[in-house]
Amino acid sequence: MRTLTTLALTSALALTAAPGALAGSAAPGAPAASAKVRACSPGDLSFTVRMLPPIASAVALVSVKNQSASRCTVNRFPTVTFGGLDGEARTVPDSADGPRVVQARQRQFAALRTDDRSAPARYAPTLTVAADPAHSGLTFTAAGIGAPTPGIAVYDPVTTLWHDTQDEALAALGN
Repeated sequence: MRTLTTLALTSALALTAAPGALAGSAAPGAPAASAKVRACSPGDLSFTVRMLPPIASAVALVSVKNQSASRCTVNRFPTVTFGGLDGEARTVPDSADGPRVVQARQRQFAALRTDDRSAPARYAPTLTVAADPAHSGLTFTAAGIGAPTPGIAVYDPVTTLWHDTQDEALAALGN
């Protein structure tokens, strides 16, 4: 009987909800199940990357902006690679590829820790950020993002998923 009451209440709430209210119950930035949202093309996107003080923390803030007039999707997290080094930053939490909707003319943010200080770092002169692994991305110089000489310190780099605000992205990075 309890199950039937819960189902009846859920159905009643669904019928009285405002149009589109239930579609918003998906994870922020995730497309509604029935919505077809196109993938962002590289030309739709602009990026920023900047090291955050104190520079010794080796944390950068990455943003992607959908410059188009319509929403589109990027991968759930940025692809970040470092010039002269193999591999890419891994995601925290560990996450599979998937779409994230970026509304027209809006930004999404990810935090990036380039060096966890658990071993001697290597130094990269550049880093490249892409919103989809299939995109070539945009390359930034160490000096251009505010990294000190001799370059971007890199050891076991991690990146967060995209978030709606800078604070959410930094909080997701943790300690």
